[in-house]
Amino acid sequence: MRKRFMGQTLGSQATGLANAEYDLTVVSLASKEAPSTSLPEQDHNPSLLVNKYLDSVADHKVRHRPTSNLPFHLIVLSLGGMMNGSTKVFASWKRVMTHGTYNLMLQRLSHCLLQARVRRFEL
Repeated sequence: MRKRFMGQTLGSQATGLANAEYDLTVVSLASKEAPSTSLPEQDHNPSLLVNKYLDSVADHKVRHRPTSNLPFHLIVLSLGGMMNGSTKVFASWKRVMTHGTYNLMLQRLSHCLLQARVRRFEL
């Protein structure tokens, strides 16, 4: 399962939230593509494997992104909330947003991920 949300945001240059294009992708680690990622024999750390898979999804997205003059920000998350290592946009948002607004955004994102996990849960 892969969900993709593309959008453009409009903001002011002064806040650091100027016009930009964001691609938010949520992937399931239970998808057919995820198990095809492998690590060398000596590495059995699951978080390394997850990060490698999320980074491979991010690399694919960057190579196949639409042509645009706007700055491009890619956010790749797993249903469990893990984020690819190249996601730097959250740090910039934290600097320019008020504490309450930033926390509300993270809570809403967490809630959406939880809902997606519940929809995919099978007994």
